[in-house]
Amino acid sequence: MIEAIRNLFDWVDYTYFFLSAVLFLAGIYLAPNVVEKNIRFLLRYPRWMRRLMEKYFTRKYPFLVLFLIIFSLNNVSLFVSFLSGFILIGPPVAAFLTGLNVAVISYDMLGWRGIWQVLVNPVAWLEFPAAWISFALGFRLSEAFWSSHDWSRVQEQFWILLPLYVKYVMVLLFIAALLESALIVLAERMKDEDDV
Repeated sequence: MIEAIRNLFDWVDYTYFFLSAVLFLAGIYLAPNVVEKNIRFLLRYPRWMRRLMEKYFTRKYPFLVLFLIIFSLNNVSLFVSFLSGFILIGPPVAAFLTGLNVAVISYDMLGWRGIWQVLVNPVAWLEFPAAWISFALGFRLSEAFWSSHDWSRVQEQFWILLPLYVKYVMVLLFIAALLESALIVLAERMKDEDDV
């Protein structure tokens, strides 16, 4: 385990990981103010996502379907965050907005209790590091472009970093999706038993 972490940080600078975490948590911290001040351009996407989630996740899906949906959606989101490194300012913007979007949805649904639940949820302890690694990989792509101004160098860096995305981000998201799906199915069964 320690060797795997050391291998990760041979490629992903601690500074980028820490910066990703700070920007992500800053987005979470500022989300309630954004909601209360009704800053519409920052609310449009997370509220659209919330409507989508309410439309499709109110149905009772079997465990495997639920797992595939959660794993796929999280992977698409974080892979796009990794690819944001092809744009110089992409990773810091992606890190901040991802934290903001997660918190806006939670705050809209449950107020401050929603923010608290996001932070203490065991699934988040897997998804947050996965997100920070993804943003940090994006920072490495941006660094490659900034230092060389050579598009082929950035593409080369992408193919070097892609296995790290698969090894660390996808594995964490896989475990998180298993856990989240299991918790949802368990909660639905307990609710059905209470209703009987």
